[in-house]
This record gives sequence, structure tokens and C-alpha cells, in this order.
Amino acid sequence: MCGVAGYYLWEVGGEKPDLGLGCRLLGHRGPDAQGVWVSPNGRVGLAHTRLSILDLSAAAHQPFHLEHLHLAYNGEIYNFQTLAAEGRYPLRTRSDTEVILWAYREHREEMLRRLRGMFAFALYDEAEEKCLLVRDPFGIKPLYVAQRREGLYFASELKVLRAWLPGLVVEPLAIALYLHLGFIPAPLTLYKGVYKVRPGEVWTVTPWGLVKRLYYSRERLWREEPLPLSWEAAVEAVEEKLRLAVRSHLVSDVPVGLFLSGGTDSSLVAAFARETSQEIQAFAIGFAEAKYNELPYAKGVSQALDIPLQKAVLSLDEALPLLMEMPRWYDEPFGDYSAVPTYLVSRLAASQVKVVLAGDGGDELFGGYRRYEIARKLRVFSRLLPAWVERLAPYIPSRKARRLLRLLGKSEPTFQSHLFSQEQDAFSWEEVEGLGFCGAEEVRWLFERDYLPESSFLAQAAWEFLYYLPEDLLMKVDRASMRHSLEVRVPLLDRDLVELAWRLPAEYKYPARGAVPQYKPILRAILRKFLPERLVERPKWGFALPLRVWMREGPLREWMRAMTEAQLLESRWGIPRGKVEALWRRYERGEEEVGTRLWLLAQLGAFELESRGERVGEAQGLYSRQA
Repeated sequence: MCGVAGYYLWEVGGEKPDLGLGCRLLGHRGPDAQGVWVSPNGRVGLAHTRLSILDLSAAAHQPFHLEHLHLAYNGEIYNFQTLAAEGRYPLRTRSDTEVILWAYREHREEMLRRLRGMFAFALYDEAEEKCLLVRDPFGIKPLYVAQRREGLYFASELKVLRAWLPGLVVEPLAIALYLHLGFIPAPLTLYKGVYKVRPGEVWTVTPWGLVKRLYYSRERLWREEPLPLSWEAAVEAVEEKLRLAVRSHLVSDVPVGLFLSGGTDSSLVAAFARETSQEIQAFAIGFAEAKYNELPYAKGVSQALDIPLQKAVLSLDEALPLLMEMPRWYDEPFGDYSAVPTYLVSRLAASQVKVVLAGDGGDELFGGYRRYEIARKLRVFSRLLPAWVERLAPYIPSRKARRLLRLLGKSEPTFQSHLFSQEQDAFSWEEVEGLGFCGAEEVRWLFERDYLPESSFLAQAAWEFLYYLPEDLLMKVDRASMRHSLEVRVPLLDRDLVELAWRLPAEYKYPARGAVPQYKPILRAILRKFLPERLVERPKWGFALPLRVWMREGPLREWMRAMTEAQLLESRWGIPRGKVEALWRRYERGEEEVGTRLWLLAQLGAFELESRGERVGEAQGLYSRQA
């Protein structure tokens, strides 16, 4: 894993950004080596910080050069050895980096469809003065691009573009989406004129302009007819694909570990990793609050598989400073507070290894969330009810009834985003409009272009595969792990496995009956071959903080009060102080779900203070109190 930055100027001789500054800002992503390259005519500049994983020698440092081709690349290509053998490339290194350039030399842009892995890169063809900016098919690795009159500027993290291009203007639509979803979906970022390259997209830049296109369409995955597989055949096919994926993801010249929560996905990855002769260890984080603590399950799985486990318990004292620092990691408002345990388990793992395998992707592919089943049951009722029905929710005493009303009354194409939003207890579109931002009609263009499956269950999963997985879950893991120079690989998002998963019959993903709902039944069927039933038939837990518990205690509540202070939110974001105080009153009356909305507002306030260069806890002395 590495850091990438650079520029392409349409006006040769124009002002060039400081590539050295880009390297310094991305140093945590690649502490092993840094390099910059500028084309002879000054049109293109590339910067790279390297985390050495394959071929640790200086010969594999980047930017990498092959004749007239130049590459700054972040990620891993898991089939690089196969590609090299098929092309009989005369390699001078053992790295996958060199194989990308040889594959481009032979196949041009068609080579993008041949790559299996996670990646974001800039490839410059000096002979044609053409630069490709590419993101992997499922959005595992990020790439940001600022589009200006004079050229394009790109980087692995927004902080580089913020430093290179002072005076960026906030995009109000991005704030509205953040309040509704808890993250900002691609192609938008917080800033006007700055974009996320979408998963499976390539931007082709030449002296004559810019062309964007999809080289890999995720929507094609669910356009295919389901495979005519029996249940037994489906289980066998998934097992074989996952076994091969895990083995390919273990290829490394440095030690590899595992994130192990004790849940279905990470336990399966651990089981297949244990089948190999490779030595491996696992890492886990737990909480003192028993309701949120998965450590007993992680310990049980590690013992059953005979994998050494290193674990740590996260307390509020340790979490609070990190909750305050989240804006610094993500460079834009980000509401997923499970970033904190991800950050800490990454720190734990990075003390021993440079690479870990994780279980991300299994929920979206195999039916892991309750809301998919809710979508299947609610869709018919939602079509019959008017949109205004959810406005009654604040006046209903029952929390379950309030939740149900908020889920009803939405039409296409915002049904999936609304269901996701309200399951997360984020702001509905009506509430977002009440805060002074745009509403559902203004974002229809973003979602109405999506082709989703006919099945309501699969449509919800597909929407989250398009947005929630890459721009929240994978973004969270990328930033939290790379703060510690740790590479995280996700075998469940191996391309062959993903393509198989989307062609399975929908009914194979519906939760099976048991003592508790058995989500992801195919994965559980495979896991039973490795683990005792007590570790398989267990409730689904999310990797989340006990935020609502901690909000009842003084320090976190005090900090959130400070971050939602009227002057801060009203002066910067235009959010009426009366609306914020009304939310606090509802929370204090016992509507605990409102705490999530207050958390999203608190992150807005914290981001603003961070942008000003102020430490977000100093005003109240919270850092010294919790240090």
C-alpha cells in the first residue's frame, strides 16, 4: 500500500504544485521510500510514498519507469504472476508494479479488465502525452481529483489537494448527503470541483481534454441471469472461490496477519488462511461493555483454528481523543464512529505485521444486514403510503413505531438511501431540508441513474454495494489502517468471488431460521466445516463503538455539546440553532436514536475547528482530562 499524488497541466509552463509537500502529507501511507518525477516538458508530475510489500529492494521504488511509460501506483495486483507468465515479460523486479506497465505496453487500456486486485494509480504515456487515472472495480482504494481550468491534480487523500489548492469552496449538496447517509458518496467530495474517481472508472487525460468512462460496470453484475445451482453446488462454488481468493491475498514478502472479530466473515478468512502452511496471527479489539464486546467469540475462533490472537480492550478514556481526531484522518466530515476501533486494531496489528486480511464485503454480497429483509417486506407498503407519513414519527411514543414510520413513504429512486439512512438513525431528507440544505429532489440525479435488481432484497444490497461499501466501509478501513502504515486486504472482494456471488439465486441469501436469524446462510454453511455450532449460530454484531452508552457519561457528552454549539454550526454551516437545541431536548427526553444525528452534527463542528487549525478538544480541556 502506498500514497500517490500528482498533476497534469493542460497549459505547459503553468504553476506546478509542490510534489515534495505531497510526499510529506502522505508519508504515513508509505514510510519506506519516497520519489517524485516530472516530465521533461513539465506537463506531468508524479509523487509516490512506498510501503514495501513485494520486492523490498530499491529496484521496485516508484514512480516506476518502463521506456516511455511512468507509473505511481497504490495497491496490490493478485494475479500479477499469472499476467507476467502469460505475457512472458522480461521483468527486472519481483513486484506487481512492473507488471502493470508491461501489461499496458502489450494491451493498452484493455489491460485494466485483466487486473485482479485493489488499486488506484496514475499511468503516464509520455509518447502520447496521455495520463490514465484509475480506481479498482469495487472501490477498495481511493483516488481524488481536482479539476481546474489549467489542469488536473490528484492524490490518495484529500489533504494533499487542500494543501495544493487553498481556497476550495464547500459543496452544499455534499453536506446534505453526509447528514443523510453519514458519508459523502462518489463522485462527490466536500469541495466543488474535487471528485472521487468512481469504482471501476478510468479518467483519460490528454492535451485536448478529459474523458471519463467505466472500464468495469458493477451494475453488470446483477444484470446477468442467476446461475441454475442447487444449494449444495452454490455452497461448494463459494467455498472454492473464497479458498483461492484467500491464498492469492496471502502472497507477500513481509509477515501477514488477520483482523478477527469472531463474526462469520473474518472467521471464514481466518479458516482458509489457516489451511495454508503460512504462519499467521490474528488481532482483535473489544469493549468493557459486554453488549458490544466480541472478544469472547474472537478468542473462541482463534482457539478452534489454533491461530495466535493479540487483543486489546478499548475504553472511553482512550477512545475520546480519537473520536475528536477523526476529521484529521478523513479530510471531510465522516460519521462512521467504528473508525475508532478500526484505528486501534490497526495500531495493534501494525506493531507486528505490515499486512492483514479482513472480512469486508461479505454482508453486501451474501445478505448480511437486517435491512435487506426489511426492504423485502416494506417495499409493497411503501408504495401505498404518502411521503408525509414519516412526519408523524416525532409524535409517536414508541421507538419501534417511530422507526417504522420513518422507513415508510419513500418512492424510487431514494427508497434504498432512505432505508439505509433511517436504519442508521441519520437525518431523513425532510430533516435535512429543515436544517437549511437541499432535499431528496436535488439528489435524484445521483441515484436515479442506477440500475438495481427487481428484487427489493437484492436492490438494497446492490445500492449499498455501490455506495456504502466503497465510500464508508472501505474508506474507513483505508484511512484508519494507513495512519499506521498497515495494508489491509479484503479476499471477499476478489473479483471472481464477487461475480459468482451476484449470480447466486436471491433466496440463497435470505436469512435462515434458527435460535437467532442466520444471516449470510451460505457463508455460515461453509463455516460449519471449520468451527463448532456455538461459534456459528450466534447473533450478528457490528464492529461499532458503544457510543450511546458513552454519551450518557460526562466527557463525551460535554465534547459533543461543545461541537454542536450554536455559533459554530450556524456561522459556518447555516444550521439554525433552534433545530440543534430541539434535537438535544429530544435526546434528553429519552429518544436515544437522536444521538446519532447529534453525532453527525458534532463531526461537522469538529471538522470546522480542524480546518481552522484548532485542536477540537482544547477549548474545554478535554484532551488533558482524558490523556
